Amino acid sequence: MSTALIVERSPAGGGRVAGRINVDNAGAALEQGKALVVDGQVDRVDVAELHSADSVTLAVLLAWAAHARRNGGSLAFLHASSRLRAIAHLSDAEALLGLDMAG
Repeated sequence: MSTALIVERSPAGGGRVAGRINVDNAGAALEQGKALVVDGQVDRVDVAELHSADSVTLAVLLAWAAHARRNGGSLAFLHASSRLRAIAHLSDAEALLGLDMAG
């Protein structure tokens, strides 16, 4: 399992995140995510390959979503792990992340 952080635009027009977001790379992750959603072209990010699910990860993803909203867009995170969903639920942040808690 790779832990290197990858934040990129996917061929289908959305975004993709793989690896880990942690204390050491949170600042870089924040900037990479903001750059990904800055033009409003990316409104969904696949996090299926995101191997971290903690308060740092949640904070970075929430900041990306807030950045998208401030720039007139929205952002939904697809294929979130059950652990990330649980942390978002405990933080009452599932709607802010565009998570469908039923799925």
